[in-house]
Amino acid sequence: MNDDKLSRRQLLQAAGPGTLALAAGSSLMGCQRPSGMSRHIGAEGEAKMKVGMNLLLWTESPCFDKHRGIVKQIKDWGYDGVEFPIAPTPTADIKAFAKQCDDLGLGRTVITAFGADQADPASSDPKLREAAVDEIRRMVDKTNLVGANTLVGPLFQGLGRMTGKPPMDEEKKWSAETLRRAGEYGAKHKVRLALEPLNRFEMYVVNTLGDAVKIVRQIGLDNVGLLADTHHGNMEEKDLVRAWSAVAPYIFHVHISENDRGLPGSGHAIPPGIFDVLHRSGYKRWLTIEAFGLDEPSLIPRLHLWRSYGHSQSEVATRGLKFIRDNIAAARARIL
Repeated sequence: MNDDKLSRRQLLQAAGPGTLALAAGSSLMGCQRPSGMSRHIGAEGEAKMKVGMNLLLWTESPCFDKHRGIVKQIKDWGYDGVEFPIAPTPTADIKAFAKQCDDLGLGRTVITAFGADQADPASSDPKLREAAVDEIRRMVDKTNLVGANTLVGPLFQGLGRMTGKPPMDEEKKWSAETLRRAGEYGAKHKVRLALEPLNRFEMYVVNTLGDAVKIVRQIGLDNVGLLADTHHGNMEEKDLVRAWSAVAPYIFHVHISENDRGLPGSGHAIPPGIFDVLHRSGYKRWLTIEAFGLDEPSLIPRLHLWRSYGHSQSEVATRGLKFIRDNIAAARARIL
């Protein structure tokens, strides 16, 4: 495993009784993190935030022979890890990627999603809810196989389904119950689930971190938390920094994604204050770039990628990495 292995409850118990205010004047919604969590020491010394690169910039179906060179390039650029969309990837290829990452010293996480016609935790159809449990369990097994322990994605509902009206309480209840069953399987196999709220055009059950954390609390498992994504938050949150502050103890994973899905730092979706929130809360997990282009045809209609954003894949990766590391360093200087 390449991520820290302590659950939220274990970390809270180890940290002691004190609390740390995450943002001056912000409402924490009852979410407080003990002050001892600002520093975690691991086997390699002081832990730090890790920067990953999502392979969705190149493909949504990684093949070892075709994409191993990209994984090597990600290491050469200076990344700490790779995020794999390996739902369609055969077992042999996953094992080959795992060995390559071990040899390179790269960490990894796994991302997944499912269409509502195949699986849906919030569906009124119990067969679709059961299919969602089965699919997440399958992806937990693949997460283990690639050598990761964090599975992320917009798993509150199946994608592509809209009802034309606000979500019902019953739909949120179905989502929580379904994801709890999947989360229990994840806990058994030492895999975290980081659940992502999407914008209103892609998801209707939850759109904000405040609504998403309510379902996470209903699930009530230490290995189930939130994925905070700057692209979606930029669209749905009134104040991105305050929203992240309010749920900081539940953030298990971060996607750094620009408002146009292009080069991080070239738009307005990623305020410096989010890095302050992460530092203050003691976050020591992944900040992963999620960017998209026109090279993966299947993603174009689903994500409405109608134009080029003017930067090559290598520019997005290299300049995006520098942007994140510069902001981490600046936040550390402001806080310390």
